[in-house]
Amino acid sequence: MLAFAFDDSPLLRLAFPGDKARATVLREMFASILKDAVRYGRVEVAYNKKIVGMLIWYPPGRYPVPVGRMLRVIPEYARMFFAGGPVGLFKLLRAQMVLNRYRPKQPHCHGYFLGGRQGDHIGNVLIRRLFDDADALGMPVYLETQAPRTTKLYARIGFKMLEDGIETIPGGPLTWTMWREPRLRSANGSGDGLKPA
Repeated sequence: MLAFAFDDSPLLRLAFPGDKARATVLREMFASILKDAVRYGRVEVAYNKKIVGMLIWYPPGRYPVPVGRMLRVIPEYARMFFAGGPVGLFKLLRAQMVLNRYRPKQPHCHGYFLGGRQGDHIGNVLIRRLFDDADALGMPVYLETQAPRTTKLYARIGFKMLEDGIETIPGGPLTWTMWREPRLRSANGSGDGLKPA
């Protein structure tokens, strides 16, 4: 489901222009990401007789993934290498290294991947689950997107723009970074106020 949802990602299409190679790379990439997130992060799933959406996120201090954890998913990386070639993987690595320089140092929850089947409109439900956990921890939420239209959607639910278009690969798609401050928990348990600075 995630491989299908992210098949039209501008960065992934630039890195892996061939449809067949990209499909294989995406399956292996999400297999490795899910293997890590189940153990060290969080995976929220929307289910309606089948999986219709998924959100992968990490609590503070769990992302970016250190080398030791990357070694656990070497088989998936090897399959990505053979399916997509070294050039595509190098482009993704370069993009990740650039984004790592912009990522805030302040502890935060990292919204990693949010995807769903078109027409099911479950993204808002899943991200509210992340908000509930982040607010309970008193932590902000950080995310990155390469879809300019989603910046408006995220702004409507409380995110502020940090970086308005980063070029992670020369001539490649831009990435926008966004930040949401935690909400205070009221006496009735609802998050209805901004946390003081």
